[in-house]
Amino acid sequence: MTSDTTAQHVPSALMRQTLLNRDLVRPATNRPVIRMLPQLRVVKLGGRAILDKGRDAILSVIDELKQALPERNLLIATGAGIRGRHVMGVSLDMGLPTGVLAALASSEAEQNGHIIAALLAEHGVSYLPHTTVGRQLAVHLAASPAAVCNGFPPYELFDHPPAVGKIPQHRTDAGAFLIADAYGAKQLVYISDVDGIHDADPRQSSGAKLLKSVTVDELSGMNLKTLPIERIVLDLMRSAKHMTQIQVVNGLERGNITGALAGKHVGTIVRR
Repeated sequence: MTSDTTAQHVPSALMRQTLLNRDLVRPATNRPVIRMLPQLRVVKLGGRAILDKGRDAILSVIDELKQALPERNLLIATGAGIRGRHVMGVSLDMGLPTGVLAALASSEAEQNGHIIAALLAEHGVSYLPHTTVGRQLAVHLAASPAAVCNGFPPYELFDHPPAVGKIPQHRTDAGAFLIADAYGAKQLVYISDVDGIHDADPRQSSGAKLLKSVTVDELSGMNLKTLPIERIVLDLMRSAKHMTQIQVVNGLERGNITGALAGKHVGTIVRR
């Protein structure tokens, strides 16, 4: 036996310390975080906005995505749509908890993901489950120009309980953002059925003005009743390591997706 402490402990700033000690952790968190996939472009397809609209809307979006495939490194995240709302409604009636609601709605987004992957299969695109996206996305994108995933984050049964009610806070918009930030993606584009973010609901007010560029704080201060993206995305942007801006475009207008992926200012750009 030896009394040498080096035989018992690995020298580290965190040795014998708690990770709750922010003074110890802060020096590490202030360092630049390595972008694992800096060329990755994440595209989130709205469930109700695009996928629920059927053949014409979906095939139009698919045609534009095909044009972007030669650039490679495209991850397409899908929303759940009205079926996800239906399953959550039934689950609420049954008194099921937040985690079960998230898991069930996630399965609906997964079905939409399989549809999109099937339509792009001839180009080598396939659907990837959460575990594969989290561990093997890089190798799949090295072999294929794009991949499709479920937009829900993989919390499911362990999702964070909301302050009010049981509806999961982290749904497909939040999941797409978390994936993009975790991998250090180059771009995140939300494909909706409106021209972007307006100062009022464009479906309710004919005088609604499109906000071409807006900050998170400006948007939060407007207290808008509706947004084309989940509000929690704004909170996630405040603490994100990489994603300091997102883009919201109308996928039903031909050319918008192509323009956004080419770096053009289409729709609304939200900056931190």
